Amino acid sequence: MPIVKNNSKAYGYNYASLADIVNEGFELPQMRLKPTEYGEYVEYLDDKGEWQTGAKVVVPDMKNSNDAQKYGAAISYARRFTAQLALKIATSDDQAVETQDAETKSYNEKHNANRLDFDTIRKHLDTLETIAEVNAYAKEVAGKIQSPTDKQRYVIETLFSARREKIVVKQRGGAE
Repeated sequence: MPIVKNNSKAYGYNYASLADIVNEGFELPQMRLKPTEYGEYVEYLDDKGEWQTGAKVVVPDMKNSNDAQKYGAAISYARRFTAQLALKIATSDDQAVETQDAETKSYNEKHNANRLDFDTIRKHLDTLETIAEVNAYAKEVAGKIQSPTDKQRYVIETLFSARREKIVVKQRGGAE
């Protein structure tokens, strides 16, 4: 896994900005904001031309900042981590993790307790040919986690809905 050096400084820690990632020779993926009933997420366009879920936008409680600054910081943070996910890169000595607020730490602890392998889920979904098979698999996946996070619910719904849509299109004689 390539490592990008943390060359930017703010709020008492070093971090790798989007500019630092580009300066290391990486091309940023196309990204967009996706509001959902579970919160707002940054999505990125993968090399297959499909939108993938990235980081959740979590607005921090920053002293001496107005709402626009807080929201802008949250989007920037989510875009940086989405870029790292999409490009499969790490950053050196990421102290941002150490300075997480209580809400983010709680979210991460809950997420790690209910870890799902979305690549395996996606690959298995691609083998299913009927809506009934997809629905049965959805129940199986839902049974594996006790209290899914908002992001997990959103990703699961997106994956299963996309597969159902492809099956319907195929049944109607259209191209997947």
